[in-house]
Amino acid sequence: MKYEVKKLEKAEIEIKIEADTKDMEPFMKKASDIISKEVKVKGFRAGHVPQHVLEQYVDENMIKKYANELAIQKLYVDAILKEKLQPISRPKVVIVNEDPLVFKAIVAILPEIKVEGYENIKIKKEEPKVEKKEVDEIIEDFLKRSTKYKETDSEAKKGYKVEIDFEGFDEEGKAVENTASKNHPIIIGDGSMVEGFEENLIGLKKGDKKEFTVTFPKDYFKKDFQNKKLKFKVEVKKVEEPEKTELTEELIEKVTGRKMKEEEFRQDIEKNIMARKTEQAKKDRENKYIEELLKKTKVEVPDALIEEEIDFIIQDMKDNVSGKGMEFEKFLEQNKIKLEDLRKKYREEAEKRVKIRLALRTVIDKEGIKVTKDDIDAEFKKIKSFYPENEHKKIEQDFEKGELKSQIENRLTLRKFFEKVL
Repeated sequence: MKYEVKKLEKAEIEIKIEADTKDMEPFMKKASDIISKEVKVKGFRAGHVPQHVLEQYVDENMIKKYANELAIQKLYVDAILKEKLQPISRPKVVIVNEDPLVFKAIVAILPEIKVEGYENIKIKKEEPKVEKKEVDEIIEDFLKRSTKYKETDSEAKKGYKVEIDFEGFDEEGKAVENTASKNHPIIIGDGSMVEGFEENLIGLKKGDKKEFTVTFPKDYFKKDFQNKKLKFKVEVKKVEEPEKTELTEELIEKVTGRKMKEEEFRQDIEKNIMARKTEQAKKDRENKYIEELLKKTKVEVPDALIEEEIDFIIQDMKDNVSGKGMEFEKFLEQNKIKLEDLRKKYREEAEKRVKIRLALRTVIDKEGIKVTKDDIDAEFKKIKSFYPENEHKKIEQDFEKGELKSQIENRLTLRKFFEKVL
């Protein structure tokens, strides 16, 4: 076998491989053995028909074609191993000549990564604070969710609950699909409806009817409705006013399941806000570090890795859409998006993600960050404790399969790294 390796752009290489007759002999024999199992030849057992006999019953080109397929797989791997290359994608194979076999394999390899001066990255540590108004807002929301309502004949105001029938119509007066509902409950001011809708309900009483126009925002999640003007016809079926809700020990215990005085409840809320802010500040600091690290990273990201990352992003979208009970193709159709446009849209994001991983991998290796088996086992034990006992066996099986173990190892490695550099 003769081969030559040529470097291409973006960490890709081309391996040209030429196989002579002697190289092909074992592949021709193996191809003949496999094909002979499917051919009945009088006087020979299946799988034991000599090649020269088999050629009388099967087209020789068919044997050669199959032998070439076997040869391509083996000779490609042999060349990769001899050159000690690290392929990170499937090879694109182009057959130059079939007899004698000559083919090219184009494959992405682990790119050269330069990260210089990362040791000088300094990210200021922000100390989070909790304001009194933040605690007050949580308590206000707590009371709102505990509010009871009673029916009234008075006009609806902000904070009142109303039940309405409504339907949307376009500028030509045609009913628009998916814009109608019956006995729809709304708390005025909660922002559950498109902007401008709830404000038009203020001042209405039970039995009142009203027509009004609402313009949907330009960034509305459904493309068909962006900047669209719809006339809504509304009929009020019920108006309910909120009863004043006091923050009492009884209410706190009823909702939280814990007996606390008001001051203890406030302190508990403050503690939770602080924990959340501290975690967010930590994440923000890590993200700022990564952005600075990217500025110091030089790498040509192979297209194969970018395409693979786009696949992951699209798959996440599919899972998300599927979780909402919709087919992905239907989602694309409704939003008038083509899959190829979606892939173009996320290409830059995918390239950035890959670049981050490669940069982190490089500096983690330089810093000698290691995670021990004991570290992984301890973290797994902690994760397992969050699940009911009847699910432990399944989690243990997932752990043994390796994917969960890898996720834990990666998470712990990153944690150790950031603890060191930050």
